[in-house]
Amino acid sequence: MATVPNQRLANLRSLVVDDMQTMRQNIRTQLGQLGINNVDQAGTPDEAIRCIRNGTYDIILCDYNLNRETNGQQLLEFLRSQKIISPATLFIMITAEAGYDHVASAAEFQPDAYMVKPLTGAKIADRIERLLDKQNALRPIAGRLKLKDVEGAITECDRLLQKEPKWAIEALRIKGNALLELSKPEEARAVYLSALGMRDDMVWARLGLAKCDQASGRFDEAKQTVMDVLEKNSRFVGAFDLLARIAEEQGDESAALDALNRSYQVIPSARRSRMVGDAAYRIGDLDQARTAFDKALSHTKGSLTAQPSDALSLAQVYVDAGDPALALKLLATASKNHGEANGFAATQAAVEAQAHVKLGDMDAAEKSFVLAKSLSAGARADTATLALAKAAFSIGLDSEGAEILSSAVKADHENSRILSLARKVLKDMGKESLTSGIVDGAVSQVMSVVTEANALMRNTHFDESLAKLEEALQRMPDNTGVLMAAAQLHLLWMSQKGLNLDYVERVNNYLAKLDVLMPGSERVAKMYRFLRDTLSRVTKK
Repeated sequence: MATVPNQRLANLRSLVVDDMQTMRQNIRTQLGQLGINNVDQAGTPDEAIRCIRNGTYDIILCDYNLNRETNGQQLLEFLRSQKIISPATLFIMITAEAGYDHVASAAEFQPDAYMVKPLTGAKIADRIERLLDKQNALRPIAGRLKLKDVEGAITECDRLLQKEPKWAIEALRIKGNALLELSKPEEARAVYLSALGMRDDMVWARLGLAKCDQASGRFDEAKQTVMDVLEKNSRFVGAFDLLARIAEEQGDESAALDALNRSYQVIPSARRSRMVGDAAYRIGDLDQARTAFDKALSHTKGSLTAQPSDALSLAQVYVDAGDPALALKLLATASKNHGEANGFAATQAAVEAQAHVKLGDMDAAEKSFVLAKSLSAGARADTATLALAKAAFSIGLDSEGAEILSSAVKADHENSRILSLARKVLKDMGKESLTSGIVDGAVSQVMSVVTEANALMRNTHFDESLAKLEEALQRMPDNTGVLMAAAQLHLLWMSQKGLNLDYVERVNNYLAKLDVLMPGSERVAKMYRFLRDTLSRVTKK
């Protein structure tokens, strides 16, 4: 019997992803019976990515078993981590495996729902209806979060808890995260304990307690809580990720690498291979870094999910490990697919310069270095800049290498990974004695600019203070510390002197850039709150 069309679903735009045409057509027919006629189809992960990049979908129904290289879970991870789909897009995983919920519960990026084959129109309608009900209930909270109004989101969570207790678990989860974002770990702890009082098997709430300890500097307690979670849920990837972050904060990069390795064993994806490779490279474990980046390339070979950084990172590992010819061969192949990608050519040339030095071809090395330097001009400080510095030291241009490395550190002196890699460059090149002068010195120079600007502000030299930071941003436009200080001091200026629309625009520009440079940062969220509070006060005067 045909399913009765559902007017609530009729305007939804859907994408069906399945490698079997008969299954895609079957699901499309069932959606049509529900009144959902705007349905696109994709037979491969790459087709799905193209469809999503070319349009917006309300619902994606994706089969778990897509092909040998990329399954539905890995596709979801790519789409979410790269922010290719909107948070409002409902992602439903379809599987023939009744135990898929065990896989989904382990994943960092979870589907909104999963359904077990065989599907019927009635089952699909029921699941979508429930998801839309949930989405509708959470819409006021999502709206506040989209506006960076974290406190407003907490207020909406409290309203939902009072008005619709059926969504209590979701409201408590969001509220706990929001309180941690506002650096209120003890209030967040009370929320997580409340959730556990309702159901003591919720892993996210137990990890929330660990995050509260982490935020309060109680790292050993945080680690023990995570270990307790893993004892009962050995496949929960989020717990390994938290364990890695705690280890990094304690300065134990080997323990962080171990945690990331264990997470890869649970979900062997390209993204997790990449994380393992990065961590292994930072501590100098070239064999493990080589294996990890090679796996990342294998996971994404011939796919739109491939990332240029994987080939560049592996090529750098080859050079460091004494395989320069292999590095050049890999880069020549990778350039055919990624040559037009932003920053690829600059890093490629910098790594090639190092490889040519290892092969004894100094003329080729110098040509590659000149090309890398010209392509890097004006680019944001990142691993490409560090590769360029390494190339300069390799050629014997020590002063130039030091200048490039110092500039890279000054451009983002609060980025612990940039600092770690900068120190590694000097260690690898036998220049470790220069670390204090180059790396630490660059950090001190930037901090002194911020300190002087703050001192000028405290002494009511407002305009001089802002001018100093604006001048610093001309030289270091992507320095997160200077951007943060500039936003703060402009808001303090308005707190004292009143509304200035030009300064409001400046602050919004600073924060927009920080959103890109520091996605999900609680420091940026606090600055958004400071902006709202400042505007509220000065407009009332």
